[in-house]
Amino acid sequence: MHGTRVKIFRDIEKWFMDPDSQQIFWLTGMAGTGKSAIAWTVCSCADIDINMILGGSFFCSRSSGWITQRDVRCVIPTLAQLLSRQSAEFSEALAAELDKDPDLLHKQIAVQVKKLLYAPLLAIRNHLVPILFVIDGLDECGGQGTAGSDDAQSRRIVVEMIEALVSFARSDIKLPVKFLITSRPETHIRDTPVSDATFANILRLHTVSKYQVETDIYLYVSNTVTSSPRLRNMFTGSQVNKLARLCDGLFIIAKTALDYILVDGIDCATTMFEALLRH
Repeated sequence: MHGTRVKIFRDIEKWFMDPDSQQIFWLTGMAGTGKSAIAWTVCSCADIDINMILGGSFFCSRSSGWITQRDVRCVIPTLAQLLSRQSAEFSEALAAELDKDPDLLHKQIAVQVKKLLYAPLLAIRNHLVPILFVIDGLDECGGQGTAGSDDAQSRRIVVEMIEALVSFARSDIKLPVKFLITSRPETHIRDTPVSDATFANILRLHTVSKYQVETDIYLYVSNTVTSSPRLRNMFTGSQVNKLARLCDGLFIIAKTALDYILVDGIDCATTMFEALLRH
């Protein structure tokens, strides 16, 4: 929603436009803190900004019906394919790599990063407009056919992805490319170089001031109520304030509460969320 998360977007924009900043930005936070919404908004803005190129995005999801959305091996091939649609030079260089090794799509992730992204990107290394890749919900990815990141193999392959991207950033030739990665602060991800400020710009959503988050949630609730005749007749100003406070910094609670209110009424929904937060 316009007017929310303003400082976060400014921080991401500052990171992206600074040629000397780290090539990786790790946005981390617990479930419901708005990571995917931020990533989606960044993609939307980058897609129309003449000062940057959205090379591609991949939104991981363990709840998706598509196996590919939870298979980390699909991330790099997808990003490479999306950029190839925008750059003829990159597309030609990518085709040359695939001609040399048609099985690249099935290789280890470190090889994919090197051959499907880094090598073809060398063909456009003098590009004046920086390129952004967005990978959202990396903690929700695993190997093919896995349901998430609970087993050792899934965790290992996610770690391989992060280490490969860090190696990309540490290459001898620095390319005008940056990666925005979002994930929950899972232990196996925190133990990788992405949690080291030497290699990544890090924003932990739980460190954002509570006042700032609550103000954004209030704006979201208030605007949603105002735009709905039914909700507008149900809410008082004090109830809007109360609901924003009850969300306790979680945007997902605000959205879910409003959905329940439309179905069951404000008294039922408020009682339910008060009980939920007490536990």
